[in-house]
Amino acid sequence: MHNLANCKSGKKIVCSIICSAIPFLLISGCSKDAAINIDDESTPLADKSSYESTVEVLEQGVAESYIGELEEGEYLVGAASDSFECQGQVPDLVPDWDEIKAQNPDTVAYLVIPQAGITVPVMQRQGDQTYYDTHNANGNIEDGGAAHLDIGNTADYTDPNTIIYGSDVTGGPLEYLGIYANPDYFEANPFIYLYVPGYVYEYRVFAAMSGADTDILTDTNCYDYDVFSGYINKIYSSRSMDAQKSDYLKEAVINGWRMLTLSAGSSTESTNRFFVYSTYSGTQIQ
Repeated sequence: MHNLANCKSGKKIVCSIICSAIPFLLISGCSKDAAINIDDESTPLADKSSYESTVEVLEQGVAESYIGELEEGEYLVGAASDSFECQGQVPDLVPDWDEIKAQNPDTVAYLVIPQAGITVPVMQRQGDQTYYDTHNANGNIEDGGAAHLDIGNTADYTDPNTIIYGSDVTGGPLEYLGIYANPDYFEANPFIYLYVPGYVYEYRVFAAMSGADTDILTDTNCYDYDVFSGYINKIYSSRSMDAQKSDYLKEAVINGWRMLTLSAGSSTESTNRFFVYSTYSGTQIQ
């Protein structure tokens, strides 16, 4: 974590807040200034990142540079060191990971979508994909459960496609994810944040829509670059009535080869789902 002496205001931790019964520390005066101005009025990004700057960064993805060097049977995935500066304004949240892990060691991240009112812990129960359909972040039985990472994903978030499930029923962790079906909201709020020990990972939303996929990792081997490319093309060719897409990001998403999928439904196995697809766009050290 950053030393408080490095904060511009010099202020100390002023309060502590509880989000879904998990502790966070709120630091005053340590916000990340967004220096980029909007210079494309057709892309009204609330996070103060421009169309041009985002595309330029995402097009630095690792895949295109190395794909020609891979031998048969080899594959390339991202790493924490393959990082860019965050493009949006990172929320001033510093999780107390020692306390979080003490309360429930299944906690592997915190998902934050500021304008959607989503600040929830992300769980992963080894060997049990549906446990957190019916259990909250404290391990207690509760309707709506908790957001949870696919058991096929690693918790370092460098897989080509990381899947986070959550219920969208009233009171569920992803209750408001469907707001991305609104085109104005979709354009104005493009960034999602994952807080993990030592880092904040930023993802840029490139598509959102209803769908029926329930086991993406089994059905789609995104470690194969060609399969991953085809998967992105499939997303962009969707004819879902509520689909929202940023067409100009398509090649950058394929080139980046590292995405986050939020999958909301009444349960993990429900085929009535809403998806928000995003691509890795930056890292901030905490």
